[in-house]
Amino acid sequence: MSAPSLIHRGVVVQGLSRLRLGSGVFVNYGCFFDTVADITIGDRVFLADHVRVLTSSHRTGGRDQRAGPLTGEPVHIGNGAWIGSGAAILPGVTIGAGAVVGANSLVTADCAPNALYVGSPARHRRDLP
Repeated sequence: MSAPSLIHRGVVVQGLSRLRLGSGVFVNYGCFFDTVADITIGDRVFLADHVRVLTSSHRTGGRDQRAGPLTGEPVHIGNGAWIGSGAAILPGVTIGAGAVVGANSLVTADCAPNALYVGSPARHRRDLP
C-alpha cells in the first residue's frame, strides 16, 4: 500500500510536461516546478519550502537578445532524498536516492546517492550512512 503525499498551498507547477510524484512525498509551501521537461520525484522525498526545480533554460542568443531559443532537460530526484529550504535544482540534474541537499544550495550537477551536498554551486561534503 502506498503512503499518501502532502502538498502545501502556494506550490506552482508551470509548463506542459509531466510532474510525477512517488508515494509519501512532502512538498512544502512555495515550491516551484518548471515542467518544460519532465520532473520525476521518487517515493518519500521531502522538499522544504521555496525549493525550485527547473527544467528549462535558453541558448545564448545574439547581442540584440541574449535569451535565445528555449531548451529543456528532465530532472530526477531519487527515493528518500531531502531537499532543503530555498534550494534550486537546475535542468538535467539527477539527485540520487537518499541524498541531502542543504538549504539555499544551487544544484548544477548530479548528486550521488546517500551523500550530502551544500553550497552554490552545491558540492559533495560527505557520504551519509
